[in-house]
Amino acid sequence: MRHKHKPGILNPFIKDFIQIRHNLGYKSTSMEISLRAFDAFAYQAGLREIEISRDLADKWCKRRKGEANDTWSHRINFLRQFSIYLLNMGYKAHTPYKPPSKRDHFSPYIFSSEEMTKIFEAADSLKLYDKHRNTCLVTIPLLVRMLYATGIRVGEALDLDIEDVDVKRNCLTIRSGKNGKDRIVPFSDSLGRACRQYLHVRDRFPRHCKKFFAKPDGSKCILTTYYYWWNEILRMCDIQHRGRTAGPRIHDLRHTFCVNSMYKMSSNDRDIYYSLPILSTYVGHSSIASTDYYVRMTSEMYPELINKAESICSYIYPIIKNR
Repeated sequence: MRHKHKPGILNPFIKDFIQIRHNLGYKSTSMEISLRAFDAFAYQAGLREIEISRDLADKWCKRRKGEANDTWSHRINFLRQFSIYLLNMGYKAHTPYKPPSKRDHFSPYIFSSEEMTKIFEAADSLKLYDKHRNTCLVTIPLLVRMLYATGIRVGEALDLDIEDVDVKRNCLTIRSGKNGKDRIVPFSDSLGRACRQYLHVRDRFPRHCKKFFAKPDGSKCILTTYYYWWNEILRMCDIQHRGRTAGPRIHDLRHTFCVNSMYKMSSNDRDIYYSLPILSTYVGHSSIASTDYYVRMTSEMYPELINKAESICSYIYPIIKNR
């Protein structure tokens, strides 16, 4: 059972700060979780007055063992913004230094066509030792296909309501995605058939859950429940797993979609200048630079694609070297 942290003295200020951000249109979910954890941390450290000392901030901002660079950076930036808010409110608050902006040296795993065939077969053949109604197993074959065929984020897939999946017009409605924007995602006829097959089973579930991906008992599927089954699929396909961070992760299906889409458009002699914005909008990126980042990371796999992209993007998004 998960225990809730006891709210500390900073809790009301965190609520007001997050509410201000919500009013400005920011989602701030990750920030709120991080700051509430900081509030609990500060309370356990003995904070009983409204201030953030340098010592307290330094202890919180110290990088944790095994913590990814982006996670560490975000955690510090969240506290920085909250500290600035407290300063503007007239309280004493140390503002941490900005963390290094250099990204981790991370390369996504791009699945081959042969590997994807094995993954589909493995997902279709998964079985439980005992029958029970609180399993997400029935959703896995379609979820894997949807991620691979549309490139949507796994969190976006699990947030889909039943009415968000239009099997008549073959499109998904993604509401309040990562960047807080809604978008329409068209999909193929083959995925449409798979969705209809799943809905034939989904219609037998209890109606109290409006989510498209649901368990037989009617409860919502949660991302963490898929980790075990994803690792099992990789084992069945003889694809070596390098760890939760290194992957191959289920999120790498999105990377694979982006790379395959760029390669297909390039192979059909479509101008990369026009292809990048189309793909960027389709997958819900906040900027074309994010899409270009996917292409750069797969230069060894598709050098002919990169050569076309570099002729345009190399001077739009230059790589800066510090001296």
